[in-house]
Amino acid sequence: MAITTIQNLKDVLNTGARSNLFRVTLTGLESTERDADFSYLCKAAQLPGSTLGIIEVPFSAGRRFKAAGDRTFADWTTTVINDSNHTIREALEDLQREYGVTDYNSETSKTRTGGDATEFSTILVEQLNQAGTVVYSYTLVNCWPQDISTIDLSYDSTDTLEEFTVTWSYDYFTFE
Repeated sequence: MAITTIQNLKDVLNTGARSNLFRVTLTGLESTERDADFSYLCKAAQLPGSTLGIIEVPFSAGRRFKAAGDRTFADWTTTVINDSNHTIREALEDLQREYGVTDYNSETSKTRTGGDATEFSTILVEQLNQAGTVVYSYTLVNCWPQDISTIDLSYDSTDTLEEFTVTWSYDYFTFE
């Protein structure tokens, strides 16, 4: 249907997707209470993206045939509001420390090459409508906090809450 009138546009958009209607749920922190806190304190995120690579196959007369290659998944970033006890930040730093190699002589260190991948975190990103119903969702599989940003401290900032960003690496996502 071609959009020829304002009414057509309104019918297609309905109410439109709103960028502030989302929920991020993390599983894998030390307790379900901390996982729930993350949902409340996650201030910003994105719907994850992916890239489909290209395989160029030489063809006759210098032409190239392009075939679909491997799908790659870019790192994903969240912005988190810091609570007064640093509960979420501490849990994320513990998670980062747990998944990283801190003791090269330990057989229990969880690493990407030798650990149990089922123990990594899972993140559910849900887009909501105005009624709070889930419209679309992504599940990021085997997540781990690659980078936890600094928190700026300043005497000039008297009316703001501390925030920090977390860059997540993950293997792939599924969507519904």
